[in-house]
Amino acid sequence: MIKESRNLVWIIGEGGLLGSALSTSYRLQHPESIIWTPPGQAYDWDNSTVLQKQLETRLHLFKTKLADYTSWTIIWTAGAGVVGTSLLALQEETKVLSFFINRMEKTYSLDLNQGSFFLASSAGGVWGGTQIFPVQEGTPKNPISDYGRQKLLQEQSLQEMAHRNPNLRILIGRISNLYGPGQKLHKPQGLLSQLCRSTLLKIPLNIFVPIETLRDYIFMNDCAELVIRALIKVRHPRYSPQITTKIFASEEPATISEILGILKKLTGQDTLIINPTLMISRQQPQVLWFRSHTLVENYICKPLIEGLSELLDYQEMQLQLGKLPFPEAS
Repeated sequence: MIKESRNLVWIIGEGGLLGSALSTSYRLQHPESIIWTPPGQAYDWDNSTVLQKQLETRLHLFKTKLADYTSWTIIWTAGAGVVGTSLLALQEETKVLSFFINRMEKTYSLDLNQGSFFLASSAGGVWGGTQIFPVQEGTPKNPISDYGRQKLLQEQSLQEMAHRNPNLRILIGRISNLYGPGQKLHKPQGLLSQLCRSTLLKIPLNIFVPIETLRDYIFMNDCAELVIRALIKVRHPRYSPQITTKIFASEEPATISEILGILKKLTGQDTLIINPTLMISRQQPQVLWFRSHTLVENYICKPLIEGLSELLDYQEMQLQLGKLPFPEAS
């Protein structure tokens, strides 16, 4: 049988914000790559024993499917951890990735000569303590939270696999603050989604950092497209680096105060906030902005006012359908 001259893509974490955007972008904009969605129930991220069995089974199915393709890409966007998540939970996420890498190499021995792997990491986690701006790929790492330190351990696991398999291409994406419609609101993350919901519901939101805190926010579809473009370059036979680390950011930072101003312009009302002081704020730097000098694209990200407008429209529709969750009582 003649293999299709196409790339088979498996997105682990396809139900999340970035994973879903990547899946959509591949299907609509990059038909040369085929998305593989494994059969079976959703991944059980709350039960590591069940999860490991699911990953093993699907890795075997993926290898079988790969027989008809010339190359493959595995995209790891899984993980529910955020700054403030317990160390135990963060360590469990790192263990799951290490388990998967181990099975890739040993149990099912994928043909690593034709493969590429993308890991979604965190720019804010890795560089949380830096005082050098703008942060670039070469800026010394300086995590100040368990979240950031665990992200670096995950990156290290992937780098070690690359050293053992010289033809495997690795792309590590250190992503700023991802936002967009569909972000899960039950976790203490997604500030823009939380602010939009509070504005629509007229319910105060706890903000655990000063309102002049400066951050970079990148719309989910922009990040997905930039990741795919970077992967295409990394996979090219003439591209020489085996391991590439790249920042994915809009490179247009904004303060919380500026975001509140944009929301007022869009809705005509103030967003109610409460500014308590908690331990978690010590793990959040006041200033953090980025400039990428790796695999640079001539690509303009969606302006913040447009992204917030789209997010508000989505949440307003969810509210009308009775599907916008109210904040849990604190």
